[in-house]
Amino acid sequence: MSLRTVAIIGRPNVGKSTLFNRIIGQRRSVVHETAGVTRDRITETTDWSGHPFILLDTGGIIPFGESVSDFDAVVTEIAEMAIDDADVVLFLVDGKVGPMAWDESIARDLRKKGKATVLCVNKLEKESEQMAVHEFYSLGLGEPVGISALHGYGVGDLLDVVVDGFPKHEVEEPCDCKVAILGRPNVGKSSLLNILTGEDSALVSDISGTTRDSVHTDIQWHGNTIRLIDTAGLRRKSKVTEAVEVFSNMRTIRALEHCDIAIFMVDASDGSVTQDAKIAGMIHDQGKGVVVVFNKWDLIKKETNTHLEHWEEFCRDVPFLPYAPWFMISAETGQRTGRIMEKVWEVHEERQKRIKTSEVNEIMERITSYQMPRAHGGGLGKIYYTTQIETAPPTFLMSVNEPKFFARNYLRFINNQLRKEYGFTGSRIFVKMKKH
Repeated sequence: MSLRTVAIIGRPNVGKSTLFNRIIGQRRSVVHETAGVTRDRITETTDWSGHPFILLDTGGIIPFGESVSDFDAVVTEIAEMAIDDADVVLFLVDGKVGPMAWDESIARDLRKKGKATVLCVNKLEKESEQMAVHEFYSLGLGEPVGISALHGYGVGDLLDVVVDGFPKHEVEEPCDCKVAILGRPNVGKSSLLNILTGEDSALVSDISGTTRDSVHTDIQWHGNTIRLIDTAGLRRKSKVTEAVEVFSNMRTIRALEHCDIAIFMVDASDGSVTQDAKIAGMIHDQGKGVVVVFNKWDLIKKETNTHLEHWEEFCRDVPFLPYAPWFMISAETGQRTGRIMEKVWEVHEERQKRIKTSEVNEIMERITSYQMPRAHGGGLGKIYYTTQIETAPPTFLMSVNEPKFFARNYLRFINNQLRKEYGFTGSRIFVKMKKH
């Protein structure tokens, strides 16, 4: 079972970001006196009295029917989606100005949705202002809780109400490997999910961007539980004109952050584009395991070595994932999809591999004797010893005389030699240094 989600909502400039920062204990959201500073939904995992939960900060809601810009309408719709996503809505109002028509409109919508709601009256800095709480009973959302997010007064009592009934130390149902299917919109991600699960668990359509939410499906594969995550296609920000696409982008990024392996789908018939490079760069930067799948291969005119030429062209255009295994498939016909999970599991196992320190140092001696570091940054680099400090992704730490003496191309050479020796198929290898 996943963590409970709490969304802080309200009209602009009632102190939502100030409360968000107060609860998580750091200045994550931008706080400013100007209304509407928070544009996107901001997410953080936090804890209160042993009850972990996900906290969402949102932009200000401007009720339907008001005259607003297109951008403010997008911000409002994102906040509305956060309400739908939440288990508990923390509705924040301004105690200094009393109930306003916008507050009443938001309250009506919350009552219609039937969401569990905690009404919170903010900006009650003085004891004499506490009586303002009673004015908000008129919103029909139960007993209001008075606080000062700026000074922290009453926030503890508020959180006691919010987490009442939440299970303690709730954990996600266990699985052996989380796999996110990523790619641009309309490259066939949902079709592949349906093939891998053997059922129509995701909506399939020819309309670009059909998937709006992340779909999780657990499958059993040779006695292992693999969680497959289908996601909405990731678009460039300039292309994100609808709030639903902004929300989908955020969920896609979150799916990448929480997965172990990414199946990166590319439209073979369309060629690689800038957005493919961006997605590949994100996978590489986060050190996720990866399998590249070129879909719609049935639409390609084939000659001898067409598949190799296609891969080489992709690596030139998208120079982030040369270590990834790759397949040419047709999700529509099922062609060549049978070995994808086998390769995903191989990448997963390779990421768990740990090399003994003695063995690593023997290999490093061989590497440096073959090609010594050259003078760089005012000196000659020397490696004293190397050890693997992490798995998934594999990470090696070299103890050296001076990190700046090692050129980037020499570190790349070491990385390539480690891969040649140990494989680590489908996973980035990190090589770090510390001064001895």
